[in-house]
Amino acid sequence: MDSFSFLPRLLAAAALTAGMLPGTALADPAGPAADPITGYQCLSASCTSIRLPNANCICVKQNPGEMDVRHLLLKCYTGHIGHWTRCPVRPRYGIMANDR
Repeated sequence: MDSFSFLPRLLAAAALTAGMLPGTALADPAGPAADPITGYQCLSASCTSIRLPNANCICVKQNPGEMDVRHLLLKCYTGHIGHWTRCPVRPRYGIMANDR
């Protein structure tokens, strides 16, 4: 996936959490509260954008059709001094993030 298609999705997910207190996020009312694959909180109705627990990080699934958590690829970022940076927190065991 190229950065031009990834960036709008990341910005859309960030817009959902803008203005919220750190460590809090609300799931999209049209979607489930938890992603059925990762168990993490959904930020979009299709659960392609999720929030890492205990972190101020937003992740976007690179292969959203993957049903096996061991093969799921995430791109996780957080806002730091006005810039997007890699999330310092790793997802739980079995989920790859920012590896590819």
